[in-house]
Amino acid sequence: MSMDMRRQHNQDDSELAMSDIIAQDSNGWYQLCEQAAHCADAQAACFFFFQNDDQTPLLAMGPGWPLLPRWSLADYQTVWQQQVFYCAINGVALHANKSYLAIPITRGVLTGLLLLKYQTQVPALLPPQKLLLDTMAEHGALLWHEGNHKARQRKRDGSSRRLLNRLKVLFSNVPIPINAFNAEGRCILWNNECEHVFGWTAEEITQHPTPLSLFYPDLADQHRVVATFNDHNSSEFKEWRPIDREGNKLTTLWANIMLPNGDMLCVGHDVSEQKEITNRQRLAASVFESSYDGIMITDLDHCITHINPAFTRITGYVSDEVMGRHPNLLQHVNSDDGLYNELCQHFKSQEHWQGELSGRRKNGETYSLLLAISVVKDEQEKVLNYVAVFSDITYLKDHEAELKHQACHDVLTGVPNRLLFGELLERAIASAVRNKGLLAVCYLDLDGFKSVNDNLGHAAGDRLLIEVSRRLGKITRSCDAMARLGGDEFALLFTELHSSLECDEILTRVQSMINEPVELDGQSVRVSASIGVALYPQDGTDAELLLRYADQAMYQAKRQGKNTHVFFDAALHLQEQGRQLQLARMMKAFRQGEFLLHYQPAIDLFERQVVGMEALLRWHDPERGIVMPGEFLPVIIGSHMEFELGMWVIEQVLSQMTLWSQQGLAFKVSFNVSRGQLMHSNFSDELSHLLARYPLALPSLLDLEFQETAVLADINAAVAVLQRCRQLGICVSLDNFGTGYSSLSHLNQLPVNTLKIDRSFISDLLSNAHDVSMVESVIQLAAALKMTVTAEGVEEIEQGVRLQQLGCRYVQGYGISQPMPAEQVGGWLKKWSSEQPENSEG
Repeated sequence: MSMDMRRQHNQDDSELAMSDIIAQDSNGWYQLCEQAAHCADAQAACFFFFQNDDQTPLLAMGPGWPLLPRWSLADYQTVWQQQVFYCAINGVALHANKSYLAIPITRGVLTGLLLLKYQTQVPALLPPQKLLLDTMAEHGALLWHEGNHKARQRKRDGSSRRLLNRLKVLFSNVPIPINAFNAEGRCILWNNECEHVFGWTAEEITQHPTPLSLFYPDLADQHRVVATFNDHNSSEFKEWRPIDREGNKLTTLWANIMLPNGDMLCVGHDVSEQKEITNRQRLAASVFESSYDGIMITDLDHCITHINPAFTRITGYVSDEVMGRHPNLLQHVNSDDGLYNELCQHFKSQEHWQGELSGRRKNGETYSLLLAISVVKDEQEKVLNYVAVFSDITYLKDHEAELKHQACHDVLTGVPNRLLFGELLERAIASAVRNKGLLAVCYLDLDGFKSVNDNLGHAAGDRLLIEVSRRLGKITRSCDAMARLGGDEFALLFTELHSSLECDEILTRVQSMINEPVELDGQSVRVSASIGVALYPQDGTDAELLLRYADQAMYQAKRQGKNTHVFFDAALHLQEQGRQLQLARMMKAFRQGEFLLHYQPAIDLFERQVVGMEALLRWHDPERGIVMPGEFLPVIIGSHMEFELGMWVIEQVLSQMTLWSQQGLAFKVSFNVSRGQLMHSNFSDELSHLLARYPLALPSLLDLEFQETAVLADINAAVAVLQRCRQLGICVSLDNFGTGYSSLSHLNQLPVNTLKIDRSFISDLLSNAHDVSMVESVIQLAAALKMTVTAEGVEEIEQGVRLQQLGCRYVQGYGISQPMPAEQVGGWLKKWSSEQPENSEG
């Protein structure tokens, strides 16, 4: 509370009239006077209280007291001064009859008299009466004090109400929030600025029973606010965080002024915006100091005024060394003083610039930085400062260069990879276009590399690739290029050629260099190279096309026996394109379900019984009808479709065997596998998986047929695959036996159950003694090796009779039955059984 308020409060107390105190409870005083007169056997009683120099006696009279008492203030004062107490008053001129008696009243600073009037002379007081009258006097003092307190409170209330009413008019439109609350916590003043700051209207706040709960939803906050109302320092401004109507927390300062009646006047100040500005300034200062990026501020003359610690960390310069100097002390490597002149011109029309530079630290070390410069202006668009923020990106640039090198170079050998070779080829073609030059793109594949990997391990294979890369690098000139495309494939680019003969000579040297032995793990290893060549501009002008043509020519080199180089041939290319179109047609037919299997029976000549069926692939062309394998298999063999189609055949066989098993039919079913299918890395695993899916198709009734040409390339790998098939319970047959060049030398290695004599030896069996001898030799060889023999291509009864004479037990061919769809097999078996004589002995 202010001193002015306290002074006003004391002044109001001094002006409080005692008559008001008595008048506020006249009935209480009347009864007290009546009781005093009764206990003292007096006619009437009254109370008199002394108050300053007031000339008017302050009386509280009981019943029977003279209406116009002739006592003056001097009379009362005389009684008090002479202390004429508890006895008849003597010496008072107007009342010499001694019909009055006075009882003194003293309580604190309060003094007064309890006067008793008697009809006759005043009797002597007995001790109980005296004690009772003293008690009455004390009671009067208490009653006066109580009345005095109520009168003062009423005075203060009136004063506070008048003051608050005056303040409401004064505070209504002031630009700071002002409000007031009574002792019950109700709002009794809410000015316009409070409405603006908090959002609630005066009507809403003054009618709310607990308005503090609106600003401070947390009960603990409410208690802290209320506690400040009684704080002796409440008139000092303190910070509070109330919320507005939208739920936003405000930052405000409040001072509380206690009014005389206990109401609280609150004067506030919304400092939310200033607080936010301060926080932003503090944050900006913190960011400036703790930023990992270097920050430099210059004035209008481009002189440095501020730097942060990161600036020193990056450049090496401390504050005293750069203050007031121009930024060109940083000595940008890839610029000169002209850069700063250009920037000055730039900022005349622009407010931002960003770029990468190379700087030099204080110690002379160069570094890469990403620099951004911005202009700082005031509200009038006047330039105040320039702020430069820069990052040390040396590590990023080095890492970027490393990644670029890794992206463009082979990890194992360190030579360019396919990506970089393509870029180099593009540049070479652009140069050849300008100079009308000739260049050659070569695709190189190592012959025999797989054997090195398989026999000596991948580590040895890697060392071989590194050595080949080194040798190729020695033969290429600075204007040429060499790359590893992947695996054991490399690419060569020869530029500035004068003719294809020059390229031919270079490739001859390349092959000779690769053919030189390499020492790996104590062994001397030799490999060769199959190389395909495409020439610019004869074969094409597009980089990707030239590399593809070279790849195709490389495959031609492989087909020609390897260890050679072949130039791209457009005619062969057209032939290959035609093959690709046919292959696409085959794949489409396969996806559309146009392939199917026919089954050709094999019989036992001695028992006249059906012993098996061979599954034969057919294509049902919607336009041409049934197409034989000889027309479409050559297109499929060697393609990505070969393995998929072959496994489909096996699954169809297993599915059909399951149906026959459910029908009570049990005989062997054979199927053919090609080289690409048999030597595929997933063949045995896929076969095992299919057998598990069809448990009713017994592996012992499954016969795998392969041709000698399928295993010649890698006999050891072929033996491993066939042994795995034997372990699964499958029988193995060598098809077209006798047509190869080394069948006899392989028989001891290959895990074979059956030899199938090629039809070429059966067709002239009746007229060619040589064929008879060949068939007889095969039958005897099979018997010695404990193998069975099946003759293919039996078309006449006489051929069957002759084979039976030679000791061949099993035969198949058109003379027994043509291949038929699976649904016709049941009917054919019934017909065959019905035509056979009972107990036939051959």
